[in-house]
Amino acid sequence: MKGFPGKRLIQKSDFHSRLLITILVVGLITVSACLAGCASNNDQKDEQPVETVAAPDVEGMTADDALRVIEADGFTAGTNIEEFSETVPAGNVISQDPKPGTEVEAGTYINLVISKGSDQPPAQVGVPNLFGLTQAQAEQVLFDLKLIPVAGDPVFSTEVEPGRVFKQAIAPGTSVEVGSRIGFTAALGSEIVTVPNVIGQSRDAAVNAMTAAGLGVDVHQEYNSSVAAGNVFSQNPNPRVQCVAGTTVVLFISSGPAPAGLIVVPDLSTYTLPMAIQSLNSAGLLLSPTGSDLNGTVVSQNPAPGTRVQQGTTITAEFQPVFL
Repeated sequence: MKGFPGKRLIQKSDFHSRLLITILVVGLITVSACLAGCASNNDQKDEQPVETVAAPDVEGMTADDALRVIEADGFTAGTNIEEFSETVPAGNVISQDPKPGTEVEAGTYINLVISKGSDQPPAQVGVPNLFGLTQAQAEQVLFDLKLIPVAGDPVFSTEVEPGRVFKQAIAPGTSVEVGSRIGFTAALGSEIVTVPNVIGQSRDAAVNAMTAAGLGVDVHQEYNSSVAAGNVFSQNPNPRVQCVAGTTVVLFISSGPAPAGLIVVPDLSTYTLPMAIQSLNSAGLLLSPTGSDLNGTVVSQNPAPGTRVQQGTTITAEFQPVFL
């Protein structure tokens, strides 16, 4: 009988141990469930809705322009694939992925399909003659032929009226591809320049000055006792006169003092026949009148006024009617 109570004590001890273990396990499970629930609630609180934006529309743009738009709108340039197209010019965007307006996340990659142009040989067209057209007319003619007009800066020219085309980069009638660029230049009109003063300069220096100013030169050699031989003693037009570029300036170059016995030819301009005869006779010279009306006045003479000639030389003078 003494062994039974001991056995019961052992059984009670085991029961208490098992009960304690059960309580601990249940507690752990409950704590874990609470922690899991709290974490789930926290995750739900941290989650935010993803903000989306509309994909840009770059179809039809050049590849470079499309890239600028994609990056400017906060997206990322993706891959570019090239394909032939009969409708989209070479180098322009045929299509994109995502499509324009699709709601996507900011920074999304935008993939493009770029046109390689048509796989057919390019059409040819003859270059038109633009000479004499206004800039607007030239541009319209080129547009009608599906050519690209490229107007250069107008320059001075006397070939055509101001504002009209006088030069083109590709000769008329030349065959070019449709879409080719055709350059042309319109005229500004006549350039006005100022005649430089070359009095007293050497012949070479005077000629170089006139050429640099865009003027022509006609040189006459005459006796002159006031200016050293080889230098300019007169010019026409006079210094500082404004005239059209290309105008010929007459330079009178000194040949030094005239030999003794030579006579200076007088200026007979606008003289009547009696006046011319009297003037030449007084100088010891003779007159040979020509022209359509000897009752008119002198319009030209040879030798020129100021020329030094021998006494008795005959001067030819042309007479024309006087128009009132």
